Amino acid sequence: MKKIQSLIVTAALIFTLAAPAFAASTDSVTLEKAILKVKSVINIPEEASIFEYHSWDDAETGKIWGLSWNDKNYEQYYYVTINDDGVILNFNSNTGKESGLIGSLTREQGQRKAEEFLSKVLPADMSDFRLKDSHVFEWAYSFTYILHINGFPVKNTTFSLEVDKSTGEVTNYYGNNIIKKSDKFPLPEEKISDDEAAEAFIDGGCVSLIYNSYYDYKERELNIYPSFMLDVNKFVDAVTGKIIETQLDFSPLYAYATEDSSGGAGRAEAFSLTPEEQKVVDSLAGLISREAAIRSALSKLSWLPSSSIPVSSNLSSSYIEKDKYIWHLRFEDFSISVNAKTSELISFYYFSKPETRTGKVSSSAAEKTALDFINKVAADKIDKVKFNETKSSSSNQYYSSFTRDVDGTPFPSNYISISVDLESGRIVSYDLMWYDNVNFPDVTYSMTADKAFEIYAADIDFDLLYARIESDKFALAFGFIDAPGYTLDPFSGEKLGYDGKIYKDRRTIESYDDISGKWYEETVKALLDNGYYIEGESFMGSSSITQEEFLRYMYSPVQAYYTQDDFYDMLIQNKIITAEEKSSESIVVRQDAAKYAVRFLGLDKAAKDGSIFKNPYRDRIADNYIGYAAIAKSLEIMLGDAKGNFNGEKSLIRAEAAVIIYNLLKAR
Repeated sequence: MKKIQSLIVTAALIFTLAAPAFAASTDSVTLEKAILKVKSVINIPEEASIFEYHSWDDAETGKIWGLSWNDKNYEQYYYVTINDDGVILNFNSNTGKESGLIGSLTREQGQRKAEEFLSKVLPADMSDFRLKDSHVFEWAYSFTYILHINGFPVKNTTFSLEVDKSTGEVTNYYGNNIIKKSDKFPLPEEKISDDEAAEAFIDGGCVSLIYNSYYDYKERELNIYPSFMLDVNKFVDAVTGKIIETQLDFSPLYAYATEDSSGGAGRAEAFSLTPEEQKVVDSLAGLISREAAIRSALSKLSWLPSSSIPVSSNLSSSYIEKDKYIWHLRFEDFSISVNAKTSELISFYYFSKPETRTGKVSSSAAEKTALDFINKVAADKIDKVKFNETKSSSSNQYYSSFTRDVDGTPFPSNYISISVDLESGRIVSYDLMWYDNVNFPDVTYSMTADKAFEIYAADIDFDLLYARIESDKFALAFGFIDAPGYTLDPFSGEKLGYDGKIYKDRRTIESYDDISGKWYEETVKALLDNGYYIEGESFMGSSSITQEEFLRYMYSPVQAYYTQDDFYDMLIQNKIITAEEKSSESIVVRQDAAKYAVRFLGLDKAAKDGSIFKNPYRDRIADNYIGYAAIAKSLEIMLGDAKGNFNGEKSLIRAEAAVIIYNLLKAR
């Protein structure tokens, strides 16, 4: 079984570190030193003898080397990026070794391995790294550390590592937003108080009431709900008390659309339409033609040739608003989307570089161009939006976005965004994201932002940290180091998840308060170290275990964020249970535990035919469970009691469930 694909591997490979290791001279010398540096930190086995490299120059960090080692079958690989200063920037690998689900390494031992690795990789001036969080995957422990300077955490500057639970080797490493030699970290002698910082944060609009949207694809319903949102990318300067913020990338939300299927006309006399099919057919009545959509769009984009002919087109319905149809038109140099009922312009993207005019357009002129265009194509919405922000993705483009405003409450899921090329003065992109027929809950009697802040601050620390405010400068500021992962109901103050329902924090349990000295203590602790747990502060080993508890225990690394329905859908799809066997609150008996365990191993087909098995236990077992019991015994998953009895109809307690799952994971 292959190892889980690490998130670290998919991250960007290039970042910069500050380290006085070795300077560049000639490529051959620096390459040799880079190889030796890597091999002094990372164990590259002899069989990984195929060595390859490449290099590139980075404007800020200089030359970067990419070094790779593979075995002759390319089943093992080791890939490292290292800069000209000899600092390892990134490392990921696949050792080709199979690891069991139950590792020989404890989480504490894994953490020591991670910190030993970091101490070798990071330069002396970045030696104050502190554990931020950790997770357990099936095959590895994952640790994330955050850099501290002058005793304060540096926002977004983290190091992530994975340690193989069986071998104890660091298999993946990635650093994020690493500081540079030129970075400055001021340490002011005086600062504002915690209370002053909190007041400034609230007054600065960093805790705001908004409308959110969530589309339930299973129920095919759009849910709009209000909540208080925390802006963790804004901070309060520890000296001035002013609001500052880090530079963010703009990532608009897009409505997805399904492609409209097309085909030849069938023989209608042999069939009739279902009510659902008829509804869709009726909804197409009154849609504008492709040609009308083209004419309408080009009339609004007057600088484009009116004779433009699309190279492709399709008509599709919106996932979220089923009665909304959109023409998607792709031209040689640009694309356009048009509402097929109202002719409203939905989007426009210009792919090529517009013709440059003499001189450069000012930002104020670009802003006027943008506003004039919005007034032209979305006049009915201009009074329903508020200016959000202006950014330049480069020195040659002006970008504006406007958020939909509902009686003073922003709705970020709906917006208008527009970009103007500052050399040509032409609009190069336009996006309208807007729900037409929706209702917004009344928020008249919601709690205050002060109260929302108190709830957030009680759960996650509002404290001093360093935040990057310029390319080479950090500021000591008050703020939140991480996003909370939830929003707050504006009336009850309850935590809400992304879907507007009550948020359930399924953090991995790391200890229990009632297992010390119990016969099952070591087994339960070993499972905890490997990420297998039952929710709660207490384990309650002598209590019976329900079906859902047992199955979630068995699937701990992957089940945390599944709803009950989604979890059981996954179990049924993987043939762990059948739809008829679903009974979340029923107490698991031993024979069913054996059945679930055998199915977990993929041996259900063999176990079904009980006639080919001999009962390995002393007591009688139902014919339809003999195969499961026999396999469970042969693989030492369930050994029976002291008298050799299986006790198939006996209720399973949590302590016994832990032993079964521990043995099962070892067997797998």
